[in-house]
Amino acid sequence: MYKINNIKLKMLKPAALFVLFLMISCSNKMSKEVEPFFIEIDGPMKNSNEEISGMDWYQDNLCLLPENLNGYVFFINKSEIDSRINKTNTNAIIPKRVNFNTPDYKNIIPGFDSFEAIAFRGHEVYLSIEIKFEDSMSCIFVRGHIDEKTLEITVPEQTFTTIDVPTYVDNLSYESLVIKNEKVYVLFEANGDSIISDSYAVSVTVPGNKVNKHPITNINYRITDATKIDKNDRFWAINYFFPRDKKDLKPSEDLLIKKYGQGPTHSLSERVERLVEYKIKNDRIVLTNNPHIEIKLEGEKVSRKWEALARYDKKGFLIATDKYPTPNTILAYIPYD
Repeated sequence: MYKINNIKLKMLKPAALFVLFLMISCSNKMSKEVEPFFIEIDGPMKNSNEEISGMDWYQDNLCLLPENLNGYVFFINKSEIDSRINKTNTNAIIPKRVNFNTPDYKNIIPGFDSFEAIAFRGHEVYLSIEIKFEDSMSCIFVRGHIDEKTLEITVPEQTFTTIDVPTYVDNLSYESLVIKNEKVYVLFEANGDSIISDSYAVSVTVPGNKVNKHPITNINYRITDATKIDKNDRFWAINYFFPRDKKDLKPSEDLLIKKYGQGPTHSLSERVERLVEYKIKNDRIVLTNNPHIEIKLEGEKVSRKWEALARYDKKGFLIATDKYPTPNTILAYIPYD
């Protein structure tokens, strides 16, 4: 006979035992701190001045989006990634540079700053563009298509929708796109309760351009990219914090740490490099009950600005940095069962 808080288990009915088991299991959930597996890259994308700002799968090709208006994106075939993760090939990957045909946004859109997110649905492609002025921010949502043979992406001039930011924080806009059926959800970069009491994401209905607001769970720090949604309407996002951003982001108590704890390197630093899981439910975007995944930090002086995220089969995630830390772009695999 076992006792838990003086409750005799043999006296409980099977249904009550099952509920008790779930309560015990949930209470033991803790965050995991995972060491990234770095995938060596070479060629133009290795230079962090390319500033990779988003990634997504198109069929078996991983597309990596530079934030600059350079007229190209990068692609890596999945077989190349597989061989490096499986360690059957130790050579550096040289991502393929492919034409990215867009209007000259710098001349036609006042305040054009950068491309921030990319997502595919079939042969359709969707992007968010950050608009920056001296004392205000905004976002332009655009759509185009990809050539299935050449992988060349084309965005017509007439397809864009303006999305207002929920609050002004310098240099922060909408950095993540998640597609569910006919809706493309666009996630703002900062959703802390000290910045926005009633935080929300927006969706753009496609085809068409109907814009709706959807409540989203408040969370500290930045949300900088998100994965594709799965069959259970769940997706993961990068949740990143650089301590020098404290004045702008005004983080409150970290409820995820309070609930799930933190790993060895995170417990010694103010920096945050982690993934969090969301679910789209009843037109709301809510954090799930799965603990966050922490990425093992690298020293106390190195802060890796993770800006691009994609699922990797059912084995984990692929993640990439933008300009920081210089001089090289980092591409890594985050194992997770």
